[in-house]
Amino acid sequence: MSTHGPRHGPLGGYRALDLTDHRGALAGRILADLGVDVVKVEPPGGEPARLTPPFVADRPGPTRSLAWLPANLGKRSVAVDLDTEDGQAAFRRLAARADFVLESFAPGDLAARGLGWDALHRAHPGLVLTSITAFGQTGPRAGWKATDLTLMALGGPAFVCGDRDRPPLRIGVPQAWSLAAAEAVVATLIAHHWRARTGVGQWVDVAAQGPIVRTLMSETGFPLLHDGFFPLRDGPNATFVGLRRRVIFAVKDGHVAAVMSGGPVGAASLRALVTWMEEEGEAPPVLRDKAWEAWDYAGLRALGPAAAQAEFDEVEAAVAAFFARRTKQGLYEEALRRRVMLAPVSEPRDLLENAQLLAREFLIPVEQPGLGTVTVPGPFARFSTTPIGVRPAPEPGQHTAAVLDERPAPRASVPDPVSPPAPLAGVRVVDFTWAAAGPLATRYLATFGAEVIRIESARHPDPLRNLAPWRDGQPGLDRSHLWVNYNASKLGVTLNLDTAEGRGLARRLIRRADVVAEAFTPGVMARWGLDYASVAHEQPELVMLSTCQQGQTGPHARYPGYGTIMAGLAGFYAVTGWPDREPAMIYGAYTDFVACTFGAAALLAALDHRRRTGRGQWIDLSQLEAGLQFLAPALLEEAVNGRAWGRRGNEDVQAFPHGTYRCAGDQRWVALAVTTEAEWQALAGLIGQPDWAGDPALATLAGRREHAGALEAAITVWTGQRSAEAAAEALQASGIPAGAVASCADLHADPQLDHLGFFLPVDHPVMGRVRIEGHGFRLPACPAAWRSAPTWGEHTERVFTEWLGLARADIDRLRAEKVLW
Repeated sequence: MSTHGPRHGPLGGYRALDLTDHRGALAGRILADLGVDVVKVEPPGGEPARLTPPFVADRPGPTRSLAWLPANLGKRSVAVDLDTEDGQAAFRRLAARADFVLESFAPGDLAARGLGWDALHRAHPGLVLTSITAFGQTGPRAGWKATDLTLMALGGPAFVCGDRDRPPLRIGVPQAWSLAAAEAVVATLIAHHWRARTGVGQWVDVAAQGPIVRTLMSETGFPLLHDGFFPLRDGPNATFVGLRRRVIFAVKDGHVAAVMSGGPVGAASLRALVTWMEEEGEAPPVLRDKAWEAWDYAGLRALGPAAAQAEFDEVEAAVAAFFARRTKQGLYEEALRRRVMLAPVSEPRDLLENAQLLAREFLIPVEQPGLGTVTVPGPFARFSTTPIGVRPAPEPGQHTAAVLDERPAPRASVPDPVSPPAPLAGVRVVDFTWAAAGPLATRYLATFGAEVIRIESARHPDPLRNLAPWRDGQPGLDRSHLWVNYNASKLGVTLNLDTAEGRGLARRLIRRADVVAEAFTPGVMARWGLDYASVAHEQPELVMLSTCQQGQTGPHARYPGYGTIMAGLAGFYAVTGWPDREPAMIYGAYTDFVACTFGAAALLAALDHRRRTGRGQWIDLSQLEAGLQFLAPALLEEAVNGRAWGRRGNEDVQAFPHGTYRCAGDQRWVALAVTTEAEWQALAGLIGQPDWAGDPALATLAGRREHAGALEAAITVWTGQRSAEAAAEALQASGIPAGAVASCADLHADPQLDHLGFFLPVDHPVMGRVRIEGHGFRLPACPAAWRSAPTWGEHTERVFTEWLGLARADIDRLRAEKVLW
């Protein structure tokens, strides 16, 4: 265990060796934020990813990359050449002092150097090795080359991003490896909890494709439950159950994102919006006297598709006209006051001036060697007991002598029990979260042994219970695939928290818990007497996670909304789409699928700190701040260079050709990325243009871009004669990163996902046997245990009997009085 210097964060005292490149660097950054002494092991002179554009003042240099810098803050650097015997010996010495090793080599590459799992485990049985790859260590596509574009294609997001009359798109700032890295941190910390119980490490196998699929917001249930339906991309609109709903609206100075749905998701917001329009004298008759509670997909479906779409279109046209006469900031300020679910589609420059981020001091100046002061995104969460900080990124080999001269620290030995429990067995969680980010965070804990009690309001069911996809396409509280997917392996309780007795029962549950997770608007838990300040004096060992849209403090803390709106406020929409068109909608509540991994990592880290010290703490996780960790390069480009990132389609500064190309069949596409000269020569030969391989005019990225029209036309002719799958296979066989652009239906037939067991069958009392999504990693020593999500109030009697000792007569009385349901 490392003893290097004072470390902030709940995981101070541990050390990780970081061998990753851009494909896993953010994992080391997150661990460093949490207090781990992360030692970056890189070749003399620095890793190649240090030369990834954009650069400070457009001048390349090993510490000047605005793509590399934010993913490597807080680390130390050691220069070690792993291709030499001396370097390998040095790494073995480093491993003797490490708790974790992170790597992103191709499968088998680390073992070929004598540093793979078998060798490391023999020498250091307690070490946790985490391998981050595109598709995992084994399976039919384990050896496939991958880039951000091809992963977003094979994982499904590209199919539903962009305009229908143009090729599918990736998100404008690369996301695939960030999603994989955050997932890797969660997996690593679960393996760490297992090690704390057993003394034994394990090999954590992280496949990027899995967490990418999860961003589709349970879209994968549609083809199974809705007669093969699957959404298509539709520019600024969301296509859902066959109906189009606009999310992004043009305004005088840009765009805003708004929730245009009634029912349990948005009825209150729409009513407030109409009142606002009436006060301004701009509410046409079509908006008056609407039954907004029934104005959603479930409520309007009885009208039939055409009439339901006409309803949406008529209301949206009136709202669009109202928005178009105003500025995005003016709309946002009034929406905040009226609790209308609307937010600006933020450009990076807007975020640098965002009042909430400034109030919370999220953007932090860091003194970076050789650069001076650089403004970077701050911590992804705030810990009350062990606050986390941000430190500079290292120069190449900056800490080589200091680290290599350290002596190994003694390690505590923990006996390996005959039948070890699950990593989190015995941990009790009271889960007040709802929608996606919070429930997915606690689902990690539930599937690895924690007893998670999902508390549902008896009067206001989780909106996910009312959202498609539904069993046989029919709505119902226990028929939603979204609910079953996001709440697997939990117990379910219905409790009326509007009553004093209901709040008292919740307080008694909390007293028997180790963890509380909640996602209410700030202030709600305090009004109930269930906030951290109210319970911590009785339970100083309690860990509480509060996750909401913009954090627990600041002028916008009470902002209401969902991830579909937060993705606009956080800047994801502004950088996604074609330069000559409106921003493109990213399918699903994208920031929820970023925040969920940060929330799980925060809980796991806090639980480890509690195990070692007996002290709990409160975690304040803003989904806005968590999401911005994935947009750091665009923020730094604006903050440092004063340059907007913009919308770039599928353009990439390091690759060309780079895009998605039409194949044989309806809406069939293949993504490919040429990142090296060898790949370009292989592509030229494959598509029947061998002379291009030797043409000096096409030998550089700039040269190929000058001839983009002819090159892309030739590629399209070649791909158009083949199926997407056949084109991808041929490209991969030639050494070119490629992948079919998968719809959610295609994902169920994906051979690699099948090999990894990503889709899991569970038996549900109402849904029957249904396939849900697993995690993006495998832990061989302690695999996840999956059960179906609870039906409405399924475990109410069991929990209150076992946890609180209530008698049957007490349960019957509480039900009669509508405290329990």
